[in-house]
Amino acid sequence: MQEPVTELVVKRRINRSLAEKGECLRKCSSRSPWWDKLGNYYIAEMNTTRVIQADIDLEVLARTEGAMRSGEAMTAEQ
Repeated sequence: MQEPVTELVVKRRINRSLAEKGECLRKCSSRSPWWDKLGNYYIAEMNTTRVIQADIDLEVLARTEGAMRSGEAMTAEQ
């Protein structure tokens, strides 16, 4: 059985990992005019806010960045 980890915890772990590279994870509101281009989550440079990667799958990024272990499963916010 996998250990549940909330989405908030995963986002914090990802941001700690990305901060080492001068990047951060951002969430785009579905009401934003940029949502079609950015998706729900995107990565931006911390100092310039330049978009590095758009339309991020949170769980895939978490596993790529080492923010989630193999025995963990992301759960929705409570």
